[in-house]
Amino acid sequence: MRKFLMLGLGLALAGCYTVDQARFSSFVTQTVAPGMALEEALVRMRTEGFTCEGQEQAVVCTRSQMRMLPDACLERVDLVRGPGNSVRRVDVLPIKCKHV
Repeated sequence: MRKFLMLGLGLALAGCYTVDQARFSSFVTQTVAPGMALEEALVRMRTEGFTCEGQEQAVVCTRSQMRMLPDACLERVDLVRGPGNSVRRVDVLPIKCKHV
């Protein structure tokens, strides 16, 4: 019985979200890049679970991640608009976590 309890706990912990800014930044740079058409970037971000809202200078894309503790972490990426409806710059902001 104890083995099953430990196995269950191990599986639960394996699925937990861990804040890793470097990994998140790498993921974003593999997903979207400057020079890309804004529409293509938005499709890619939404496919990855982000909600994107347009503003005049940039499109703000956010995704919430739940952790084991009653915490939620917000991942945010700003897609700065460029000429011809392209992405001029991709800003990966620090992950912010708060107690829910």
